Amino acid sequence: MYESKPNLRTYTDYGQQFADFYDDIFPRHQLSDIEVAWLADRIPPAAQSVVELGVGTGRVALPLQEMLARTGRKVRFTGIDISQEMLEMLRLVDPAGTVERRQGDISSFEYNIEPDVILCVCATISMICDPVMQRTTIEKAAEALKPGGTLIVETHNATAISAMHVADTVTFCVPYPGNQRALVSFSTLEGKSWHVDHAWIDAGTARFASEDSRLTTLEELDDYATGSGLIKASHTRGFSDNPVTDNCPTVTAVYSKPETLRPQS
Repeated sequence: MYESKPNLRTYTDYGQQFADFYDDIFPRHQLSDIEVAWLADRIPPAAQSVVELGVGTGRVALPLQEMLARTGRKVRFTGIDISQEMLEMLRLVDPAGTVERRQGDISSFEYNIEPDVILCVCATISMICDPVMQRTTIEKAAEALKPGGTLIVETHNATAISAMHVADTVTFCVPYPGNQRALVSFSTLEGKSWHVDHAWIDAGTARFASEDSRLTTLEELDDYATGSGLIKASHTRGFSDNPVTDNCPTVTAVYSKPETLRPQS
């Protein structure tokens, strides 16, 4: 038995393909308390508003909001996603609405709020395959941020992804706990264009989905951010203070908005 949704592969279609089994292939427990605490530490104690771009099913937003609440910090947490399917899955796991759901395209979204912190994590920026639209996404986030605010961007490590592709197309199989469960991925890299066809196998059922993304380097993110008037604060491995290495799977860039935005020359 199998399910397939052909001809859907852009970021605008991602949720339509993956929402039903996203939490299976990215289990919520994969994000550790240490990683959540690292994010929480970058949210100032006086912060009133946090926004996550590409919130998906809330696998980052919900544990982060829960940790903030446990420490007595009342923050308005807004999650933006282009996918109604993803937002519906978020609603099902967060019926109380601790994360406010807003549907929209992050490359053209009108915030109408002034966040203290904006998160763009889980490689969301790289799912936008047009570098002009990537830049626009960062520019709009920088414009929306409160003076003194923080932008956190996490994505794949382009160096590590390139090294994985010892041939034009490579195949990966990742076993999962349970009865005959695995994710089989057929990955093709052409320059910066990364295409992956997935087969999710679960107890005799197979689901097929595809995605395109763009390898995005830290240097490109720095260019987008500094060109938007932000200041680079750090580059690290994932959600940690560890330094970036060639083989680390993800990288995180943190930027700050000056209290008084400097005019661009």
